[in-house]
Amino acid sequence: MPHGEPVLQSLLILLAVAVLGPVAAIRLRIPTAVLLILAGIVLGPAGFGVLQDTAMVGFLAHFGFLVLMFMAGMEIDFDSIRSAGLRSLLRPLLVIVGVAVCTTLAARLLRLGSVSALVVSAISVGLPLATLKETGHAGQRLGRHIMLTASIGEFFVILAVTGVELAHHGGLSLHTAVRIGKIVVLLFVCALVIRFVRALVWWFPERFHRLIQHHDVAELGVRVGLLIMLTFVAISALAGVEPILGAFLGGMLVAIVLRQKEVLEGKIAALGNGLFIPIFFVVVGVRFDASALDRSAVLQAAVLVGTAGLCKLVPALLIAPVGFGLRERLATGCLLSAPLTLVVAIAAIGRTLDLISASTQASLVLVGIMLSIAFPVLFKLLAPSALRGTAAERHAAGT
Repeated sequence: MPHGEPVLQSLLILLAVAVLGPVAAIRLRIPTAVLLILAGIVLGPAGFGVLQDTAMVGFLAHFGFLVLMFMAGMEIDFDSIRSAGLRSLLRPLLVIVGVAVCTTLAARLLRLGSVSALVVSAISVGLPLATLKETGHAGQRLGRHIMLTASIGEFFVILAVTGVELAHHGGLSLHTAVRIGKIVVLLFVCALVIRFVRALVWWFPERFHRLIQHHDVAELGVRVGLLIMLTFVAISALAGVEPILGAFLGGMLVAIVLRQKEVLEGKIAALGNGLFIPIFFVVVGVRFDASALDRSAVLQAAVLVGTAGLCKLVPALLIAPVGFGLRERLATGCLLSAPLTLVVAIAAIGRTLDLISASTQASLVLVGIMLSIAFPVLFKLLAPSALRGTAAERHAAGT
């Protein structure tokens, strides 16, 4: 067999799954990411064994996850925040604080470890954004509130993951203090770069216009975006923190600097969703150790699913924008309870740090799958009625 044939065979299988997965997901009415993970389980060592976790496959998956985190940072709508003022951040921040409080209480009551507690508190942008776009709520008031809350929550969860990693490696030591100092420097450098680039865009807008053009043969905007992402990933590596933080900060930089980011965002999303991100989800399934799941692990997963849902639903019910009814509050809590990407990442990091066993990792991935199937479905059941009620109230007020 030629040396490159296994590599090409793996790439062919990955691309075939990436093409057929969304079609099957629509017919089965489940999130595409979940179906891709299930396909990876079937095709990987736990199933037919036709797809192996080789170095090339692992690299493509890791790059896909970085692109996903970069896109998550880009999705933050800083223009809406600027126009609404800092007061618009108050309720989303209070929701995040409420989630943290509920998670702390649940962790003490259930005696959860740090990794499981992070999974319970995890909030991410990816699946909520896809669900909002799919249901047509992305540009509405409910969608904006969910996206803003999810963006803030994801940022703090990534910082919490970094904190757990620091505590594991160094505890309360000089080495840990140095690494924390590096993180502070990283955030400070990010702020300086943002201010500097914003000034350049202000003074020389014509030179940056090419980055957001629809038609650019060289696709310079995509190249610059990927360069920014990898630069911040490299800086994160030098600071000794998880690269997902750097990728997320790079996306935030683009979102803050470029006011008209939709074209560039669409091009990077096409690159990510068209190739790298589907590969990441398939490889999650390939690495899923189904044999490590026993009755205890499945029961633990069910308990964590219920706990994670309650820790999002309670703050969402108690803290919401004025005018939100019960259905809208419940819909918010449901969609915030579907953090598939971060749950997978937290489980992988926890296993790498040897904080959890292979059985617990498999259980946590199962938690992510269950959350990502159940709660978006509940959101779709709740949101339409809430939106119709809001429209009826506006019509009645107008008459």
